[in-house]
Amino acid sequence: MNYEKDLYLYCFFLFTLSFGQRISFEPTIRVTYEANLQLGEKYHHNQKFLLVGNSQDYYFAAFQNYLNDTGQYGIKGIDTRAISDYFQERLIKWKDKTTVLVTVMDSKIRYEENGRIKWVLYSDTKVINGIKCQMAATNKYGRRWIAYFSKDYPQSLGPYKFNGLPGLIFELYDIRNDYHFILEKIEKYTDDFDFNLNEYKSYPKTKYLKAKYNMEFTLAGYPADMGEELRKELQNAYDRKKKMYNNPLELNPFE
Repeated sequence: MNYEKDLYLYCFFLFTLSFGQRISFEPTIRVTYEANLQLGEKYHHNQKFLLVGNSQDYYFAAFQNYLNDTGQYGIKGIDTRAISDYFQERLIKWKDKTTVLVTVMDSKIRYEENGRIKWVLYSDTKVINGIKCQMAATNKYGRRWIAYFSKDYPQSLGPYKFNGLPGLIFELYDIRNDYHFILEKIEKYTDDFDFNLNEYKSYPKTKYLKAKYNMEFTLAGYPADMGEELRKELQNAYDRKKKMYNNPLELNPFE
């Protein structure tokens, strides 16, 4: 009898491990954003992003990462999974929790937070892609952000973590214009969206940021016995990379 009970508990544990971190929701739209990113003092980058979601839940990622995550990486028989975008972080908002996740080399990590954006609405309007949009603003992550949203699209969504307005965000930028997103296309989306978080180790945000920094700019993921000359060469390359990418979207990650 005890054996049967133990077997049941073990099977339940495996089930929970396999499915407890599986996210699933039914998006209604897919939005393409074109972004201009000032990633460093001398490095500017243009990037496409995709958002799929409904009024409560959504997924947001750079274009190639979206293709990789949804299994659409093959282009005319070419496997493009090795291709990566600069903006590696994906974001999933589901059941009022925001999960940010990233893959660096062979490491997969994530964190959760529940922060909400406090917007101030203004009467200013502008037309974007033929749609009249209203202005809103917020101070978040060490930047002053301006957004233009449309109530014609009631989904309370936007780029990255910026949501909570009474309509879809068509344009978002900080006043330094380092990060500027503008809506390029809206499509109906009827497929279910599923994502398994089990592969991503969960950290508090502070430890996640430290681990991400170490993986992106240090030799933390390399073997200790690689040889001094190679180690020095690689570290010099990472130091150059660090100087190039010195303007993160979240200047103050805990604001």
